Amino acid sequence: MSETRSDIYAAAGIHPNGFDPESPESTDEIVEILLRPRVIAVGETGLDSYRERVPAKMQIKGFREHIRLAEAFGLTLIVHSRNAEKEVLHVLGDDVTIPVIMHCYTGPDNIARKAVDRGCYIGFAGPLTFRKNSRLRDLAGSLPADRILIETDSPYLSPEPVRGKRNEPSHVKYTAGILSKIWDRNLEDTSEILLNNSLKVLQLAHPRRTDLVYRMYGNIYMNITGRCTNSCMFCIKDRTDGIGGYYLKHHGEPDGKQLESIIELLRPGMGNELVFCGYGEPTMRPELLRRLAGRASEKGFPVRLNTNGTCLERLSLEETTELLEPFDSVSVSLNASSKEKYNNICRPAEGTAWDSMLKFIELAGKAASVKLTAVSYPGLDMESVAELAARLSLPFRVRS
Repeated sequence: MSETRSDIYAAAGIHPNGFDPESPESTDEIVEILLRPRVIAVGETGLDSYRERVPAKMQIKGFREHIRLAEAFGLTLIVHSRNAEKEVLHVLGDDVTIPVIMHCYTGPDNIARKAVDRGCYIGFAGPLTFRKNSRLRDLAGSLPADRILIETDSPYLSPEPVRGKRNEPSHVKYTAGILSKIWDRNLEDTSEILLNNSLKVLQLAHPRRTDLVYRMYGNIYMNITGRCTNSCMFCIKDRTDGIGGYYLKHHGEPDGKQLESIIELLRPGMGNELVFCGYGEPTMRPELLRRLAGRASEKGFPVRLNTNGTCLERLSLEETTELLEPFDSVSVSLNASSKEKYNNICRPAEGTAWDSMLKFIELAGKAASVKLTAVSYPGLDMESVAELAARLSLPFRVRS
């Protein structure tokens, strides 16, 4: 994945007849993919009684593992339910916390309606267009329009006009055409409804789902908050909602339990370091930060904190010392060579932030390996910043 396209997204999962729930490698393989940019769903997963190559009990166990992954990462779940629609709904239960797509649905009408009542979306593919499939068209017409999706399931199930040929994404137009007749709408209106449904269920509409964990530069990063006490002139949040194909802007503070669930799924070796940063200042959530970092350290990760170093404005010396305990290294954003310049560039909430940062740097040096950084910014005297880092006898790196 050396190149990424902003208009292509992916899902990751293992078919119910291919997943081995007894093998930790199966879950790890999916997690590795979920850490990549623009992966927005888990699946397809579910149950298959048509070709039961894996025993039903094993399929159920694997399905539940996929649900766990989707809920931990906050991703949409794409569900396969061939000849097992009732059983799928039973496993899903009433309290799934993420959007669910009943993929390529051809099952009983009553199960589809129950699924919609629970908030699921129903995906129709080529079979909706088959001449002898009036039952499926009647079902589509009876369901709420805002809960319907169309798909291809390519290379299979080509729609009627191209039936018998290899299916491809462009053939979805035939399914949309049939649905527009069912709804008695023109194709343009039908397409707009379907697009809006797709964006909503895949959590690409506003407010978008936030990537709470991502992988860059060989490391895994935890995005635990959007809050910060500084309002730096160079802050990336003022220019973009994310980096490297990840959407990192927060629409509220992420749930601590969800972040803990993610930590449990990560394994040393998936990244060189586990870095706590945030599209904000991670020490704004000190108790959660210490808990997450402690668990990551227990699991064998080298753990790093990226911070503006001003947490002594909010925490005592004792609290800060405890906060630093799990960390192997700390990277502090220095960004200036004096208090006056720091206040002008980083615009902290408190005028004593510069002094607090210098105290923090000294304190952190007693607990972990400390590195200082500065963002290249017009008007910043980088040479003076580097000289200050040298006087503090600490390594220094310029960030672009």
